[in-house]
Amino acid sequence: MPFSRNQASLDTNILYYFHAVGRLDLIWALFPEGVWIDPAVLQEIRIEFGADLETYLSEQGLVFQIERQFEDRHYVEMAEIKTRRRGLKHADIVTIVVAGKQGVTCLSADEPVRKTCEERQIPFARHLGCLEEAIKRGLLGDEEALILLKGFLDEGLYLPRSLVEDFRQCRKL
Repeated sequence: MPFSRNQASLDTNILYYFHAVGRLDLIWALFPEGVWIDPAVLQEIRIEFGADLETYLSEQGLVFQIERQFEDRHYVEMAEIKTRRRGLKHADIVTIVVAGKQGVTCLSADEPVRKTCEERQIPFARHLGCLEEAIKRGLLGDEEALILLKGFLDEGLYLPRSLVEDFRQCRKL
């Protein structure tokens, strides 16, 4: 159960899209004991989107942790993941490894990340899972969740049509 954990490791697309819709605070509310963000993820956002997310998070009081104590076995794990999932970037791989190392939930939209987490029995959630959990905890109403979903899609987040329609159908006002 991804939301039975109180900490999460975040990849680039989770950070970017929640930032784009102005609701990074939801991630911190869902995982109150800590959020892990690797510097590779922050750098990827800076390069791809021109945003200095680290400064923004600091200004918003959204504290995050960085894993700096990798052992040889973690580097071996990263290499093994890269061998099996060639399309994954370093930022995705390190997000998985940090989630496994810390025993926290991995947040991503990437299917290869989901598959890797599933194989390694690491709790995993996507954007819609976060929105559903926020509704369940009373952090969002149905209407606001639908507005955030629209914002994700308008920003270019790819989600399978069936998942989007199911989410919308469950929240018809």
